[in-house]
Amino acid sequence: MLVELAAANAAFAVIKKTLCNGKELLAAGKAVTDYFSASSSISKEVATKGKSSALEAYQAQQQLMKQEAELKDMLNKQGLLGYHNFLQFKAEYAREQKEQTKLAARK
Repeated sequence: MLVELAAANAAFAVIKKTLCNGKELLAAGKAVTDYFSASSSISKEVATKGKSSALEAYQAQQQLMKQEAELKDMLNKQGLLGYHNFLQFKAEYAREQKEQTKLAARK
């Protein structure tokens, strides 16, 4: 879980820098994808109570919540529906990942 948290933190730093420089979220393309992937992995591991300790899971979950709150503030400052659009994008990404996982399992 520490590897995923480090990846999420690195991707979030790129996203934050991009938004602070006045660019759109999509300008951070790969970082957004990396952040989604890492946060999804952390969420799955927390939900399944994987190999990590309870403290690691709690810390990772708190870190992601803090980053989401900061991202929400930055996106809402950027546009009226900034965070809402981000959530829609995130949901679509999650659906695509789930679909790809199902297709891979069928093969």
